[in-house]
Amino acid sequence: MISVRRKRITVWLAITATTAVLAFGGWYAYQVSAAFVGVLGAPCDKAAAFVRAAELPAGTHDRRCTTGQWMSISYDLDFRAPRKETEAWLRTSYPEATFSMGCLDSDACASPPLPGHAPVKDEAGHRLADAVNIELDYEDGDVTHVRISGWTG
Repeated sequence: MISVRRKRITVWLAITATTAVLAFGGWYAYQVSAAFVGVLGAPCDKAAAFVRAAELPAGTHDRRCTTGQWMSISYDLDFRAPRKETEAWLRTSYPEATFSMGCLDSDACASPPLPGHAPVKDEAGHRLADAVNIELDYEDGDVTHVRISGWTG
């Protein structure tokens, strides 16, 4: 016969173990789902390298960079920076970009050609973007809101 104390401990252990397994399963499911839809946070320097851009311009603020991976790898950069620095940074990062003002969701946009034949890798062997979309919104106070999306094919 099992004592009352031993029954309570057994029930407590069963509930605790079940809760731990469900919590881990929920966390894991969220991570997998976030990777599929591209909302996992990523370091912005890594995202900039992936989209083949130079180091982010001086005065950059409100940075938000995400990554996702399902059938391809993708990174998104979203930040604000002074307009003058942003323009110089874009000329350095994407010298062949031609910006259009006829964009649906932004003031200016471009899909610049990237050098090299896919798949392109960096010195460490990491895959880099095959294509990039750039969207710019010009805000008050000479600030540019920059959104860059890059992905593999």
